[in-house]
Amino acid sequence: MYPSFPSITFPNHWTLVTGLYPEAHGIVANEFYDPLLQAGFIHKQPEISLQPRWWGGEPIWATSTLQGKRSGVIMWPGAAVPIHSATADYFIDYDRSMSAVDKMDMALKWLDLPLERRPQVIAIYIPQIDQKGHGGGPDGPQMNMVLSNMDSAIEHLLNGLDKRNLGSHVHVVIVSDHGMAATHSSQLIYYDDIIPHDLLPYLEREAWPLLSLRPVSDAPPDIIERVYEALYLYTQSVDEPHFEVYLRQDVPERFHYNSTERIAPIVTIPDPGYSFVTHKEFDPSLGKDYRPRGMHGYDNKAVEMRAIFMARGPTVEREYKAGVVLEPFQNIEVYEFITHIMDLTPAPNNGTLHGMFKAI
Repeated sequence: MYPSFPSITFPNHWTLVTGLYPEAHGIVANEFYDPLLQAGFIHKQPEISLQPRWWGGEPIWATSTLQGKRSGVIMWPGAAVPIHSATADYFIDYDRSMSAVDKMDMALKWLDLPLERRPQVIAIYIPQIDQKGHGGGPDGPQMNMVLSNMDSAIEHLLNGLDKRNLGSHVHVVIVSDHGMAATHSSQLIYYDDIIPHDLLPYLEREAWPLLSLRPVSDAPPDIIERVYEALYLYTQSVDEPHFEVYLRQDVPERFHYNSTERIAPIVTIPDPGYSFVTHKEFDPSLGKDYRPRGMHGYDNKAVEMRAIFMARGPTVEREYKAGVVLEPFQNIEVYEFITHIMDLTPAPNNGTLHGMFKAI
């Protein structure tokens, strides 16, 4: 499965549950500025990020609630935000100490409720693989351990369903929001060596690890043109610049990332594994490792950024052969797949497959 661009956590979690590209639902990065609202979105500040004005589209739990079916959500980004005045019937907020097995136990506990109170859709977010990927890289020493723990948690869930005689009745869908690329101090792009120093104080950076640049209010009137020209001329003057730069309106259509002013006027996309830094942010002469050791957010079609999709359940087994491998698809298609197996009418979305995937 291909994530949406940029291959960052909050945009892709919201795409998975709404079927909309980030440019359409409005969560275009983990942190960004909206010039119409004259305010900035910061995902780690709930007093900001939980305001409904940021979030477009209709997540699957709101679709479920509005059509008379119950839902439960465990830590999914954006789930605490009321959409059309609807929230999940059962909700557990982000808690770093809660293990993957604990989350599966909570889902099973909800399924033990009386039929009239039982949720028909449950969404669970598990961040540990992403955290270890950032800390130690995708091939880091602890990655196999957390992958094994995740496998065990899924096994725990499936065994719990079987013990309740629900194994052949419940659909289980496993996705990731993005991949992970290894970073290194040899893959740094010092953008303060490219952009004229007198312009740097007038720029705000967004959508990290992209170098998405937005002028501050008192910036020179021609700053966008001058900064873009400096970055573009650099790409033409060296054999391997390791990035591409676009004005927002010129971002290639395949990225679906140019139709809202929440996207910065200059969008600079590094090659997978490369990082934009300044000399102040990282001084190689100090002999320290560059952190994080793993990063995502790059071209969503890059091999390192690809996501996963696996599904089982009665509808899946009726419509596909067991073990079938699907043709790659965009993660905007997941929302309608869920509404299809739940017999719900989907809200407007960017999907084109209408819940039916093609087998290889």
